[in-house]
Amino acid sequence: MASTLMRPISFPEIGFGDQDQDGNSALLELDRGLKSSRTGEQCEAISKFPALFERYPFPILINSALLKLAEVFRQETPGSNFVRVCVVEVVESCGRHLDKLINVDEFLRRITTVMHSNDPLARALTLRTLGWMSGVVGENRQVQHLIREALDAKDSVELQAAIMASEKYAAKSKTFAMNMCERLTHMIGGLATPVDVKLQLIQVFQHMHHDAETAATVRSLCLELLKEYPTQRVVITTLHTLTQLAAHILVDIPQQVDLLMGYLKSEARLGVRQAVLGELGYLAEAAPHAWSAENVETLIEFTRASRHNAAITTTALCVLASLTSAPALPSVSLTPECALVDLCRECVYDGSIKVSCRAIQLFTNIAIYMHEEQKNSIVCEEAHCAALSLLQCVISASQVDESNGNDESVVPSGLRTCLVSLIGECVELLHYAFPRGLVPSVCGAVLDALADNMLSVCGCQLICEALASLGGTHGDVLTPHLVTILKFIQKYTHEAPLSSHKTKLLVTLVTLVMQIFHGHVWSTQARSAVVAASKCVNQWAAFCMARQASRYGHHSLAGGIYVLLSWRVCSDQQHFWVSALTELSSGEASTISFTERAGERVDNRDRPDSLTKANSHLHRALSSLKAASTASQPMTFCQEYVRLRAETFMCHAQLLHACLSLRTAPPPAIAASLATSARDDLLRCGRVSQQLAKSARDFNNLASQYGNLYQSVFDADPQTLCNIALLQQGSLLVAQGIEIITRPSAGQLTDDYTGPDLTTITSKLGCGDSVETHTLIATLEEATSMVRRLAQVCCEVKPVREQHLQLLQGISEVLTSVPLPYPRFFFQTLQKTTITLALLPQPRTPGDPISVQTSSQLAIKVEGVIGHGKRPGLFRSVHSVTLTVNSTIQNRPQHTLDVKTEPNETLTQTVEPHNDFFAAQFLLGFPIPGLYQVSVDTSVTDDNDDAWQTGPRHTLNVRSQEDPSSKASVPQAPRPAPPSQYIPPTAQGASIPPPGVSTLPPPTPGTSGPPAPPAQQFSIPRPGLP
Repeated sequence: MASTLMRPISFPEIGFGDQDQDGNSALLELDRGLKSSRTGEQCEAISKFPALFERYPFPILINSALLKLAEVFRQETPGSNFVRVCVVEVVESCGRHLDKLINVDEFLRRITTVMHSNDPLARALTLRTLGWMSGVVGENRQVQHLIREALDAKDSVELQAAIMASEKYAAKSKTFAMNMCERLTHMIGGLATPVDVKLQLIQVFQHMHHDAETAATVRSLCLELLKEYPTQRVVITTLHTLTQLAAHILVDIPQQVDLLMGYLKSEARLGVRQAVLGELGYLAEAAPHAWSAENVETLIEFTRASRHNAAITTTALCVLASLTSAPALPSVSLTPECALVDLCRECVYDGSIKVSCRAIQLFTNIAIYMHEEQKNSIVCEEAHCAALSLLQCVISASQVDESNGNDESVVPSGLRTCLVSLIGECVELLHYAFPRGLVPSVCGAVLDALADNMLSVCGCQLICEALASLGGTHGDVLTPHLVTILKFIQKYTHEAPLSSHKTKLLVTLVTLVMQIFHGHVWSTQARSAVVAASKCVNQWAAFCMARQASRYGHHSLAGGIYVLLSWRVCSDQQHFWVSALTELSSGEASTISFTERAGERVDNRDRPDSLTKANSHLHRALSSLKAASTASQPMTFCQEYVRLRAETFMCHAQLLHACLSLRTAPPPAIAASLATSARDDLLRCGRVSQQLAKSARDFNNLASQYGNLYQSVFDADPQTLCNIALLQQGSLLVAQGIEIITRPSAGQLTDDYTGPDLTTITSKLGCGDSVETHTLIATLEEATSMVRRLAQVCCEVKPVREQHLQLLQGISEVLTSVPLPYPRFFFQTLQKTTITLALLPQPRTPGDPISVQTSSQLAIKVEGVIGHGKRPGLFRSVHSVTLTVNSTIQNRPQHTLDVKTEPNETLTQTVEPHNDFFAAQFLLGFPIPGLYQVSVDTSVTDDNDDAWQTGPRHTLNVRSQEDPSSKASVPQAPRPAPPSQYIPPTAQGASIPPPGVSTLPPPTPGTSGPPAPPAQQFSIPRPGLP
């Protein structure tokens, strides 16, 4: 059992069978397992608690669950220690939810009861549980006292658990850290303390950084330990502790770097040297500005002296590469003849591939810095030659061994790392030194190696992926090598059926061809080669080829592949999905103004028909997308993107029809008199002015919808966001061009007008280097130049003439004739973020309203959980959540219409999630009786303070009723007197009393009789009121 504490228990992904089961039902089901008399059933129930916490991370449920686990932990039954081990693992794995515990004292009372047990293993498990609870009860004096006493334990398992708990509490509590400093010093200096225990105690010191005085005391103590205990294990542990302590204090980083450099020069033990280089690498990333020039020179000398050891040299080069990649370089003078550049010249031609890869990374960092700051291209040329030499060495080292049948095993382990560093740094050099020399030469060397069959299939795959990363940013560099790539495609096509590695390689080669032809007309040879390749692979590989064609704008090619795949799927949803892509490709292909076969331009008179045809295809695709949607995959973005694309085609078609209407329906003869009387020159043009104004409103509305779509896709990749933003700018550009004609005062351009700020969009999203973005930007720039020309023509010729309309038609054709590359988020989601809300109170029966009185207020508590996919925070993360509560009255009684009190109310609150959980409370009043609808809208803000309308939206129905105690204060209308006491009016022209009612005689003048009693009033209830 003691060995169980040394290895963690990994719980599998155990969920619940019923997906619609609520949290309380799931907890009750697990509670029945906890109360079982069998240890196996108890452990099975305990293993499901992490999944319960992740699915329902609400404080009330977590509090109840943790109390139940604490009760199981306290029980003494056969096999209870193994049950306690499972509980400890649950507490460890659910650390992010422990701060939601409400009854902390009760939980501690049940846990600490086991500390009085005679079983040292039970006490050790208790200490580990308390250690993982340090984030919640770190300042609890009772728990701290238990840990201090446990350090005197004689049992090794209990002592190790006490040290682990001490480390956790020292990181959380300043008081505990200060009190334990002397105690730990005494234990480390004691002769009876074993060496392993001393090493564990030394690691506790790295968390004692709460104040400068304690940190200085700990640092001096560790420096004394280095002198008294020079063994390798103690030196490595103490240096690591000092590094972590200095990284938190910050002021001790220069002294720590000097200390490590001293050990690097004086130590001969390889283990200590490797550990020292690891600590230097950590400090190089944490604080490169704290390094002095002497530290860098010492590291360079050490690296040059350690060339005989490849592992040490590689680690030292990694440290130097981290220093040179930082924005704030150390105070080092970089010249072509400096020691650092000379070291790079020596190491890039080293016999070890790993050393050469790290050296070329360091060399490229220096070359980029010197070209940016000093405009020196000599080092860039040397880095270019070194990169080519390294590439040839890597290819030579990965030659195919005919005796080895496994292609994967013949690929060197450093090949992928080499290509990643090499291609990444080559792309950086493209922007600064050799945009036309480096990449073509690298591509030529790679493809020559592929043609000579020097690489295995897996090696070719790595090389082609590197070429695809270059072609994705600079597609023209692959154009000279098109013939070689097509030969490879034809070679693997004839070898069908292909293995999985060759199939993946063929898909990558086809992607290279699509990058080459992006924005160009396909040749017959290339098109036939790609089509043949799509037919010789499996369905998934063919779909990947078609998807890449859609992403690069080759919709005609993609449509042909989708047609073959639509009836070769295994479910209805997949059939509708592929059918939607087929219609989508057909619609996009019909708008291209250059046919891919003949290259002939389409007549402008047929342009509206082609746009209408494309709109019809896209609407059919939208219907198929709705049929392919499921509850788990709603395809909301795909549907909205296709709908807006279809709306774009329709707006452009209506604009072209409006431009042609000046010829088909000229202005009437009385147009001039109407314009004179209305003082509007646009009326001289007839109805074309009204149609253009409507088109301007449609394009502005379309741009607004694109903006709403942009704010709703929080998980989209930057390329997708850039695609949406550029489409929005295209709609605004057309609207501005129309307003220049219809509203000269509003659409007038300034002399320095440069069009939409595309540079800001691409730089903010960081996606301006892709070939897809280049195409959209070039299209918008061409349309912007035509808008400027239109503004000049409008200043010379007024009002609407054929010249204006031809320019508008040209702008529309430019924006719709270029193939649209569909974004990645349309096909693939790399980041997934979900928000789940829980509203309190809830009605007993779903759908029924919650009753509340007008004199009281309703407290609404909103709890939310942020869920993530496999890669949380890949593009952006949630910084804060904004909750907006709106209460709107649905049916208001007639007798309350005169009340001036506003029944509707809007409240907003912004909260920051903690461990992906947030909560907020709202107090709403319902002063007017009636039925209200309360809606809760959710929006998030990322780390860059950008707002995203992510949802979800929840609603509640509330019925407000009048308070019976306040009815007396409601003013009542005057009631008529009873018939027996009918008093005629005193005004002249008295009315005749009703039949059967006697009239009281009028009083005699001059006589003073007794006053008449007041008429009795009866409280008659109003109709419709209780």
